Amino acid sequence: METTAPIPEPQAAVPQTPATSLAGKLFNVIAAPGEVFSEITAAPARAANWLVPALIYAVIGVVSVCIMFTQPAIQQTIHDQQVKALDQRVQQGKMTQAQEDQALQVMDKFMGPTMLAAFGSVAMVMYSFASIFWWALVLWLLGRWFLKARLGYLKVVEVAGLASVILVLGIIVATLLAVILGRLYGGPSLGLLVSDFDPAKRVHLLLGAANAVYFWHTAVLGVGLAKLSGGSTAKAVMVVFTYWAAAELLLIAVGLGQWTL
Repeated sequence: METTAPIPEPQAAVPQTPATSLAGKLFNVIAAPGEVFSEITAAPARAANWLVPALIYAVIGVVSVCIMFTQPAIQQTIHDQQVKALDQRVQQGKMTQAQEDQALQVMDKFMGPTMLAAFGSVAMVMYSFASIFWWALVLWLLGRWFLKARLGYLKVVEVAGLASVILVLGIIVATLLAVILGRLYGGPSLGLLVSDFDPAKRVHLLLGAANAVYFWHTAVLGVGLAKLSGGSTAKAVMVVFTYWAAAELLLIAVGLGQWTL
């Protein structure tokens, strides 16, 4: 007597977690970067994940530059720094007093607030994109050398792009502080403790580099590197922080300390 095989009951479909929107990623990278980077690690590469943050970075940076260069106190600070630098060249015998007077006339004519804002805006747009690709290269190399992980470069660019949201917040905070305090270097750093901040002094630069936003950004990049490499978060964060600290110290040592601010 034949027996009919029982018909298997249909299995309940496993619900798929919907992908987070780009806007959601931009907000979540602030509060839960691990979740954001876990999602992009498992998803196909998307140029929007770095392009949109880069554009936001550039736009906010341009707005910040334009606001800051319209502040009389900041304009005076820039002028005083230029005069001080020329005075030092005269004292060192690298230029005569007449040459200094001529240079000051040229600066007053061509380096007014409008020109400074224009040059600063162009530089900010270039820097916003260059910063993301530079950090991506750094993370890619750190992952390869220290975490022994082979990473796709475009995936690392996505991590660097999304992490730049932290820097955008830093620009907003720094702009507000600069306007309120009337200071050119008004980021949330130990440099705020110095009333007469001088970027020519290494001690002041070290204090300025101790910026809460930079620490936060470095930690978020470390989390992203850990998710891409599948390694330890603590180790990845330490590797990224060590690179950042070494780079800051090197720039200050060779006289390029203003890049650390």
